[in-house]
Amino acid sequence: MMNPVTLSSPKSAVKWEIGASSECGVRTSNEDSYVAINNLDKLIETQGLVSFSSQDNFTQTKQQGLYAIFDGHVGNQAARFSAEKFPEILMEEQSLLASTDSASLSSIEERVDTMLRKSFDRLDRDFCVLCTADGRNWDCGSTALVAVIVDDVVSLANLGDCRGVVGRVVATNNSETSVENGWEEIDQQEISDDGRQWDRASGSLAPSYSRKLFWKEMTDTHSPIFAEEQARIERANGWIIEETEIPIGQLHRMDIFDKDVVEIVKRCFANRMKQHRSDPVRKLLIGRTCGDLAVSRAIGDRDFKAAYNSGTTDEREPLSSKSWKGPDVFVYPEGHSRLFYGDIVSNTPDIRTFKVGSAGVLEEFLLMACDGLWDVMDSDDAVRIAKNLLYEKRLTAKDGAARLAELAQHLGSSDNITVILIRFYWDDMEEG
Repeated sequence: MMNPVTLSSPKSAVKWEIGASSECGVRTSNEDSYVAINNLDKLIETQGLVSFSSQDNFTQTKQQGLYAIFDGHVGNQAARFSAEKFPEILMEEQSLLASTDSASLSSIEERVDTMLRKSFDRLDRDFCVLCTADGRNWDCGSTALVAVIVDDVVSLANLGDCRGVVGRVVATNNSETSVENGWEEIDQQEISDDGRQWDRASGSLAPSYSRKLFWKEMTDTHSPIFAEEQARIERANGWIIEETEIPIGQLHRMDIFDKDVVEIVKRCFANRMKQHRSDPVRKLLIGRTCGDLAVSRAIGDRDFKAAYNSGTTDEREPLSSKSWKGPDVFVYPEGHSRLFYGDIVSNTPDIRTFKVGSAGVLEEFLLMACDGLWDVMDSDDAVRIAKNLLYEKRLTAKDGAARLAELAQHLGSSDNITVILIRFYWDDMEEG
């Protein structure tokens, strides 16, 4: 568990506090790992590398942070390797970009996007090679959620079923944070408010009645049941098996003496038009890639990737068109050729970028978590709880993350639970 760290820099108004918690839950072992680096620039310098902030033509870069969750499956090797090696790879990729002429990449968003894509590709390649080195026979993998913060720009890269959600309390005059732009509003009556707060946009105190709480999911889940992922898998000659499940065990694990559990379940039964993750009698639809993996993108899982299986055609052909023989461990559909084209499970992340601290934003935080939390909690409930912990109860980000992980256990989660909570603030915000 990370200690909360406050970043401050005389060069930038944006600051953040971070807390993390990783719990084994009801599992016998914890296959999750996480990364929290609060001053990436300094770490890059200590490694003798070059960071974005050292570029003469890019002087607005003042501070960087790196935060990541790796959720392993079929063992913890992929997650542990990723947590250890990803920061090293990312720093090297940043140094390469910063040391060469990257004038075509005109913004920090483009530079971070390029850096993340190259880093994910290298990480996956290095791990898949390691899986069979020195007599190993690992078939494990890991999903990933990575946040790179550069000043007021946050880039979220997702691979699999982890999720990143942003919560914002805004003044009513904030046009960027609106339903029209994909944000969802939480009923004001559900928000407790103990007074007024400084609005940096107007330079005055914002009356409590003008405050609105919004949230937005900044990642997409990579599941084989979704159309885009299904089409890619089928183009590779893969297949998907669908299962249904009622998680009745979740009900037996629920702690009904936890008042937050009670409130969440009350909301669940008050709105039956919506499927709630806290509903222990809901029907789950689970898709499995080639009848096995419940995700369609991941680090590792070499059995599902072209470069690490035997090919049957011209070595000069690109992997996307070259056929390769599938492993014997697959249970193939009748009549399947056992040949695949390109990767069945992808290592390409989705990357979304957003800015924090826009005019009219009064409070803002980023919640990152693995599916151990999201399997039992909806995003709006998680935002309600996080907002209450950080701003009403005034807990540290560390204690807030620990409480969210605990709450997931009390809601009956059957998985490991890892949470990273990042609270943003600014020079003109009161820290009392």
